[in-house]
Amino acid sequence: MDAPPVTLVEALETPLRSPRPRDCLFARVKDGLNEEEQEAVNKALDKIRSDLNNGQRKVYSTSWLATVLTSQGYSISAATIQRHLRESCGCYTTGEDL
Repeated sequence: MDAPPVTLVEALETPLRSPRPRDCLFARVKDGLNEEEQEAVNKALDKIRSDLNNGQRKVYSTSWLATVLTSQGYSISAATIQRHLRESCGCYTTGEDL
C-alpha cells in the first residue's frame, strides 16, 4: 500500500523524529528498575540533595551513587547523575528551543 503523496510544504512541516530529546541515561536506568529499587534511588537522590557536608567531604554524592549503581551493573557516571539533578539533561528539555 503506497502512502499518499506529500507536498514539499507538508514534508517541511513534519519532523522526521520527535523534537524532544529522549530521557537521559540516568532516567532510562531508573525506569528499568523495579518499584522498590526506584524508591531506593529516589531516597538516595534525597540524601544527595540534603547532604550539606558541613565543611567536610559529602557522605552522599553523585560519585557515591554512580559507584553504587555501577557496582550493581548499571554503568553510569557521576556527571550524568549531576546533570539530571540540576535538570540540565534531556529529561527537562521540551524541544521548543530547537
